[in-house]
Amino acid sequence: MLGPVEVWADGRKVELKRRQERLLLAVLLLEPGKAVPTDRLIGLLWPEEQPGNPRRALQVYASRLRAVLTDAELVGGAHGYAIEGTAGRTDVEKFAALVEQARVLPDLQRRREVLVEALTLWRGPALADVASEDVRRRLCAALDESRWAAQEERLRTELALGHHQELLPELAELTSAEPTREGLAAARMLALYRSGRQADALAVYADLVRHLSEELGVEPGQEVRHLQVAMLRQDGSLSLTEAGPQDLPADDESLVGRDELLAELSEVLARKGNGVPSVLCLFGAAGVGKSAIAVRLAHRLAEQYPGGRLFVRLQDVEGEPLPTATVLARLLGSLGVKAFPDSLEERSALLRSTLAGRAVLLVFDDVRNAGRLRPLMPAEGRCAVIATSRDPLLGLEDAIHREIG
Repeated sequence: MLGPVEVWADGRKVELKRRQERLLLAVLLLEPGKAVPTDRLIGLLWPEEQPGNPRRALQVYASRLRAVLTDAELVGGAHGYAIEGTAGRTDVEKFAALVEQARVLPDLQRRREVLVEALTLWRGPALADVASEDVRRRLCAALDESRWAAQEERLRTELALGHHQELLPELAELTSAEPTREGLAAARMLALYRSGRQADALAVYADLVRHLSEELGVEPGQEVRHLQVAMLRQDGSLSLTEAGPQDLPADDESLVGRDELLAELSEVLARKGNGVPSVLCLFGAAGVGKSAIAVRLAHRLAEQYPGGRLFVRLQDVEGEPLPTATVLARLLGSLGVKAFPDSLEERSALLRSTLAGRAVLLVFDDVRNAGRLRPLMPAEGRCAVIATSRDPLLGLEDAIHREIG
């Protein structure tokens, strides 16, 4: 379905000559196992002028599909239809699985290969030959967006591998075709900047501002704005470095008897998904060894996070909470950012943009509550967070909690 709609069986293409048959099949396969109401199917198959008896025509198309679907079952009737037994066999599902696999791969080269494999499944616009552009957009808006997200992820990976000069022709073509996509503009800006073309990089930003204003009436988001400011300042964080910051304390040699727990926690952090960071909260009473376990775990996982390992204790020596703006300044400084905005919100956005494209492990020690942690959280799915706290960090989305006793 990622291009013209085709059915293959035993290595041979199955002929479905009628456009509406192929469209019906595609609509049902976009929601595998879920019944699609008859009225919706009729509206999609005949968006402008319906036949005299559209329900009868739909039944005929469904009957023809049943005749050619050998390893899947088309079920339903008057109220709606569904296709069952196709799990993992459409290119849409294969694409989603490959993208998800790529997001959790720590090895940049392997991640790039999997993303290229996923994007190669696209043979053109989804459902290219079966629907008008209006219907196609209604059906495939989320799918099209996932394609662009995968493309931008591949570009970030290529940039992290140092392929900035090789990317320049492709990025010029992509930003010309999609002049309002901030992710593409940011990738092109960074590729130009790392190629020694600062003025050209800033010109790309100016073009983005103009297109967003003229076509959408909006301004660029914080992350691409911070990228432009960093380029004006020639910030060292924009340079491609082989190794990220190493802020972890030394491993506590007195910690013994925790090997089984550490192995379990290592496996927990490896289960990243949905393009969001893994978050592990270790909670328990004072003195049970939460901090020592967090530090040892971070050392064990170091190779999986080449972008750096950062450690911040959120209380000072007297047990008073450090201001969140101060913590953000420390994190940004460790990542090579030399100047920070004043507001907490802008510093938080700058941290997220600085972490974009990096695999960084952040360890936050002695966290009082989830609200203290939210401004410090990365958005990059290859990052991970280990937090220690005396109590569970309730309200922290998708965090995995382990009590330490």
